[in-house]
Amino acid sequence: MKRQAIGRMQRLAMGRDTLKTVEGVEQRTSMNDARIALCIAMGRNLDDIDATSGHDLSREAYESVRESWRWNIQMHGWNDWHERGLKNAMANWRERRPEFVDGDDWLDGLCLELK
Repeated sequence: MKRQAIGRMQRLAMGRDTLKTVEGVEQRTSMNDARIALCIAMGRNLDDIDATSGHDLSREAYESVRESWRWNIQMHGWNDWHERGLKNAMANWRERRPEFVDGDDWLDGLCLELK
């Protein structure tokens, strides 16, 4: 089931996505449904899946996103892009799962070098 959900998402991602047409809106809805199916296939709790976008909002997904940001910043150094992107990523999680973000410093312990 997981393989089928991934394949469906890949096929949908190759299509033209525009929210200015009925076809584009239908494609976006199908993509969101495919994300939900993938989350279910991966064993995610339904309470951890955003019903509108299909994004995984589990603690595991949060930790993965957090570690990805930390790794990229550590590997590439701190820059304006990281500052904007990290602010947006944290705001996104704070809006959906404030209990994960509150008191969590994503940059704690990193040796930041300005680039």
